[in-house]
Amino acid sequence: MVTENIILQNEQRFVKEHKIPQEKLEKAIDDAVMKLEKQIIEHGTDFMATFSVDNKYDFGANDNWICGMQTGTYWLAYELTGKEIFRDVAEKQLKSYRERLDNRIKVDDHDVGFVYSPSCVATYKITGDKEAYQTALDAAEYFYNRSYSVKGGFILRSAIKAQTNPRGCRTMMDTLLNIPLLFWAGKETGEQKYIDAAISQAKITEKYLIREDASSFHHYQFDVETHKPMHGLTFQGYSDDSCWSRGHSWGVYGFPIAYSYTKDESMIALQKNLTYYFLNHLPEDLIPNWDLIFTKKDEAPRDSSAGLVTVCGMLEMCKYLPEDAPQKKIYESAASQMLEAVIDKCTGDMGVDYDGLVYHVTAALPQGKGIDECAAYGDYFYLEALMRYQNPDWNRYW
Repeated sequence: MVTENIILQNEQRFVKEHKIPQEKLEKAIDDAVMKLEKQIIEHGTDFMATFSVDNKYDFGANDNWICGMQTGTYWLAYELTGKEIFRDVAEKQLKSYRERLDNRIKVDDHDVGFVYSPSCVATYKITGDKEAYQTALDAAEYFYNRSYSVKGGFILRSAIKAQTNPRGCRTMMDTLLNIPLLFWAGKETGEQKYIDAAISQAKITEKYLIREDASSFHHYQFDVETHKPMHGLTFQGYSDDSCWSRGHSWGVYGFPIAYSYTKDESMIALQKNLTYYFLNHLPEDLIPNWDLIFTKKDEAPRDSSAGLVTVCGMLEMCKYLPEDAPQKKIYESAASQMLEAVIDKCTGDMGVDYDGLVYHVTAALPQGKGIDECAAYGDYFYLEALMRYQNPDWNRYW
């Protein structure tokens, strides 16, 4: 839990207003949309793997945690352009989400929200599709029953492993972007259990995964039998004591979403501390390293997706801040500068032929997977960030 008031060390970088030229935003959208159209023409309704290999995506079934974000990217493209090709493929993919839930294909973990919010919830919000609505509600019910520990008050990393394997009885920063499915289901149905579970997860995250200096653990271990807290650790970060950048970014975005449902004022100060910690650890070119322990350019592999999630989190929190709040101006400037840095340094001619909308994404460096590659979550949050500039009143999918 944060006990310090984090001071923005590089405030001079972000106090001045920064605007991305409109023509640059429009070109970025056009380039991204062209890539997505090519992807659909070549692969139809198939789903990509979790990250590229040699900059190329493999495609197959709806069976991993990023599938929802791929569908969400198509919906974003549809809302940005009105082109029916994107709506058509997104709607055709819907059947696979029902089948995945009915057949229990990799839905026994903390990632159910990643799968069903930007796909089925998004579909319902955009089109009013009742089948998508019911699938999303059923997914939330299964998520609650299967992965929420009433005893511990947190979402299990893996419901299958939790009874016997300590690695299953953990919770993670990532889960902050999965509990919006529970918040949404609670609002739609009036079922307080969903809201209570989501709030409890947010509070457990604040208490155990956020350190005193506003850095974050990736995972937190709980006792397999009692579900009592034990210690923090990492899986994808540099060390148990470091701060994995994408994990931290889930907090920067997750708490504003939680605030939108709860209006818990403490989340504003908490999110400010998390955000300032992130900004304090950015390299000079504003593309975050894979772990925030590394603060210099070219000191470590990059993860542009962590920067993009943080951009979306700052812009989301700006909706709830007073106009004269100092952090609002900082967030607006930082978000614009960071998104423009991604446009300039992680898209366009990168000297390689790459399938994603953005490059310089690192999936899981300690496991040697997806280092300096592309990934659907990078693509999704890039397009969401662009959407937020083109349409500030956009109805988020989370």
